[in-house]
Amino acid sequence: MKLMPQDILNQSFGSKVKGFDRDEVKSFLILVAETLENELKEKDEIKAKMEKFRESLAKLEKREEILRETLIAAQKFSSEIIANSQKESELITKEAEMKAEDIINNAVKRQKILRDEIRNLKFKRKEIESDIINMLNALKELVDTYHQEDEHFDKVEFIGK
Repeated sequence: MKLMPQDILNQSFGSKVKGFDRDEVKSFLILVAETLENELKEKDEIKAKMEKFRESLAKLEKREEILRETLIAAQKFSSEIIANSQKESELITKEAEMKAEDIINNAVKRQKILRDEIRNLKFKRKEIESDIINMLNALKELVDTYHQEDEHFDKVEFIGK
């Protein structure tokens, strides 16, 4: 049974001969009732504060959970950024290597073409040199032939002299 201050105040006792002083008992019961009422009020205040603390705790726990989830999401996002950066870095490196390889291959091809052109030009130069030598030899033979004809002509005496 729960005892309330009003129960104490309304409590009545039978009377006996040589019993307690009714006014003292009533005063004491009033004092007990007031004390009990104060204790009950304090208990209710503590319960109300405790409920507020529970609500605050629940809010803080919710915030903590949100922060934890946010931190996990940030860590995951950070890991994804790092992974994507590494992939992008590898892709850029591979592209640069491919471009470098293309440049080298083009340079090697160009070098081959230039060597072939130089070889062809040397061959043409030798042909031209050979043609010039042949022409000079032919001219020399022609000049020699003119000299020989001049010698024959000088040997021929004129009949009419």
